[in-house]
Amino acid sequence: MNKYRLTISDIDQQINIPVKIDFDLNGQEDLIKIFEDDVIDKVINPIKNFETLKFSHNSIGNPPKSLINYKFYFFNYTQNISNTSFSDSDLWINDYNSTTNPDFTGQSFTDKEIYFGANSFKKSFFKLDFYDSKNTSEQKNYFTVIIPTQQGDNLVRNIGTELVPNNVKIRIPDFKLDYVGDKEGFYIYFTEDLSLIPSNTFYMSVKFFNAKVGEFIRFITSPQSIISTKFNFKKEDYFYHKIQMDFQSLKYSVFNDQDQIIGSENNPINWYEYVNP
Repeated sequence: MNKYRLTISDIDQQINIPVKIDFDLNGQEDLIKIFEDDVIDKVINPIKNFETLKFSHNSIGNPPKSLINYKFYFFNYTQNISNTSFSDSDLWINDYNSTTNPDFTGQSFTDKEIYFGANSFKKSFFKLDFYDSKNTSEQKNYFTVIIPTQQGDNLVRNIGTELVPNNVKIRIPDFKLDYVGDKEGFYIYFTEDLSLIPSNTFYMSVKFFNAKVGEFIRFITSPQSIISTKFNFKKEDYFYHKIQMDFQSLKYSVFNDQDQIIGSENNPINWYEYVNP
């Protein structure tokens, strides 16, 4: 307690008494209301939309067909990528098999491994990632499509000997996906909540997981032999194909770097193994 002594004087006196004013409770009522709403939302288990939309490939070609054609080419590693020129684009082979070309040792899958479905082959797959941008420092992966090696066109190969041949059909990385037959990877699934989608345009990049060697292999849209600077180029120019989705018809289309629709049997979506320097 403070003691004050006051004297009688003809002069008016003024005493300043400090009074503590605490505003700590300001806004507390709003915070309590927010907390109540949050607890109520958790308790009553609010409805969330987990439904998905299924997009199929837009019909193209003449006559129009709904199928989408992906072709993947692996590099012949007996060649020096630095010495390749424009005319050497055939060094990328649409084949898993190292015995097709005696010099082709890229993926090391034999005819027998492919035909009998060895685990190293069955567990390999192509991974298609769809981003909202080509800028690797800012892009976000919105969805992924997997294409297994058990799909694809067939070639007849001899897994016997010259004296006792045994001609069988083996898979190659040439995928014609549609509503029937090989259809895994044909559809694109995305949430029905369209507020989560930044736009109707995405950019597709591709990797191949080789279960035999346990590594991912990247693909680009052109053979490196036709690129003047084989290693020093902008990733945005060669690592992506554009895809546009129509949310009304639930169809999608794929475009090349010249903004032309691709994906038909006569004009497939070609991907070439990227070879590191």
